[in-house]
Amino acid sequence: MPVYRIADVYVKINPVFEKVEERLLPYLSDESKFDFEICISKDEIVKRSKSSDNPCSLHEAESLLILTKLCYKILEDYNGFFFHSSSLMLDGEGYVFTAPSGTGKSTHTSIWRKHFGNRITIINDDKPIIRKINGSFRIYGTPWMGKSDLGCNISSPVRAVYVLKRGDNNKAVRVKAGEVFKELLEATVVPSERALMIKLLCLYDEFFRQTPLFLITCNMNEDAAETAYRAAQEI
Repeated sequence: MPVYRIADVYVKINPVFEKVEERLLPYLSDESKFDFEICISKDEIVKRSKSSDNPCSLHEAESLLILTKLCYKILEDYNGFFFHSSSLMLDGEGYVFTAPSGTGKSTHTSIWRKHFGNRITIINDDKPIIRKINGSFRIYGTPWMGKSDLGCNISSPVRAVYVLKRGDNNKAVRVKAGEVFKELLEATVVPSERALMIKLLCLYDEFFRQTPLFLITCNMNEDAAETAYRAAQEI
């Protein structure tokens, strides 16, 4: 059974569907040892595919189940959490942009790519994982990259996090996590177990205490990227 290295954790997974195997392929490891195993039953796949909230194909159901179980295990044992966002690396540092779907996260990061050129690498355009490693936080690409399918198997330290809002003018204001807590909580997988919820909140608290957080109102102009970037550099 193949072992994949995702967010610096070795995970044993045996995908049922070829499309899921193809999605995971860039994260395939040569290691035979693994930290934990994710098992998905056919019954789970069929049940998830027929979900009344969000029905999907069988291979999509398997992929989503693997992601969900991975996120819970990373939170439980590896000081990490899923963070719905578009993330990029610029000069070796990670910049993370979160907002409700349809707000323009991918559009904003595309402006950064246009503005900064080949200095930019997209880490993950939709579903990265953030982990605390030796006291600091890193953001990791994952096989789940959203509709754009942009991302790669890399990681970087997090330089700044931005909560995006559409606007006519470009403005970045540093905020505390409590001021945008609703948006931040909506960006992750919220566990139903009390112990895991406490762990998530503790990780959030530590992460946003040491990571600059901005509320950015932006338009489609290239200046939007420079405004966001300068805000982080001026701290």
